[in-house]
Amino acid sequence: MPAPAITIRYAELLQQAVFAEDSLAIEAALTAAADLGRELVVLEIPLEEVGEMHHEALIQMGKTHPELLLAQVAERITVPLMEAYMAYSLAFRVQLEHRTEMIVNARLEQSRRLEAIGTLAAGIAHDFNNILGIIVGFSELLGDELAPDSSAQHHLSFIQQASFRARDLIARMLTFARTMADTPTPVEIVTLISDTILLLRASLPIGIRIECTTAVPDAWVLAEASQIQQILMNLCINAADAIGSQQGVITVDLKLLPATPTQRAMVRLTVQDDGEGMPPDICQRVFDPFFTTKAPGKGSGLGLSVIHGLVGKLGGMIAISSTPGVGSRFIIDLPQLVDSPARN
Repeated sequence: MPAPAITIRYAELLQQAVFAEDSLAIEAALTAAADLGRELVVLEIPLEEVGEMHHEALIQMGKTHPELLLAQVAERITVPLMEAYMAYSLAFRVQLEHRTEMIVNARLEQSRRLEAIGTLAAGIAHDFNNILGIIVGFSELLGDELAPDSSAQHHLSFIQQASFRARDLIARMLTFARTMADTPTPVEIVTLISDTILLLRASLPIGIRIECTTAVPDAWVLAEASQIQQILMNLCINAADAIGSQQGVITVDLKLLPATPTQRAMVRLTVQDDGEGMPPDICQRVFDPFFTTKAPGKGSGLGLSVIHGLVGKLGGMIAISSTPGVGSRFIIDLPQLVDSPARN
């Protein structure tokens, strides 16, 4: 129920409308009704609670003034009630539009920042790739001058192997940072997920392992490769944050769900961790924009809401189950592209 002061004001407003003796008093009641309607929105009082408040005020008036006829009360309070309701509705709409505008602007700003970071990362990756080219080139020249069975040749092979791994990592970073057109195409996500996991393994703490239990040879969806990568990377990074500095495992699973009479064939992506988990009240809000349980400066609260939007854009569904102290599991179902290019 609303605060007692608001309830008292509401009851006084009804009495003012009922006992008004001239047009000026009625006009004052209408003005007070409009002001009260806007104030109820500011106080974020739901419409159903406003109805309860109105019901209680009528009961109180009936007890205080038993001589009043119901028809007289209804005639006098109808216009003020309509005025309060209209003011409430208009104020609520303005507030909702303002909140929506703030969310959209924040997402746009976040998108611009991510784009700038991606451009910077791509530039750094290109420069680093050039440095790797020099290291690989001169190591090969040095290898030609060393005896095949020398210990230096053996040490040099490790340098070259590390350089090749770094080169592959940079190639995956460039693929991830590349700007993609907003035109979904058939994407084979088994290979894409494997490549993304390789990129993640190089960036997560050493105590956290990522295990991929994908058993299907291929799975096709209509999407953009960057969208699938963004979904998987955000979920895995969140899972790593939930595990923290402890030892832990992130399990990525992919399987196909056959079509049923009520649902088309789906591709199910599951990301599970053995981190700290979340209580039910937190699980209900994880997809809300700007909601985060991370410390200030550690997260914007947009990651999971963006994932929710991407999954919906792809025609899929996302669900979460979590137990405090046990871990969390995110399940994403995406429509399967049955007539894949590989089968045509």
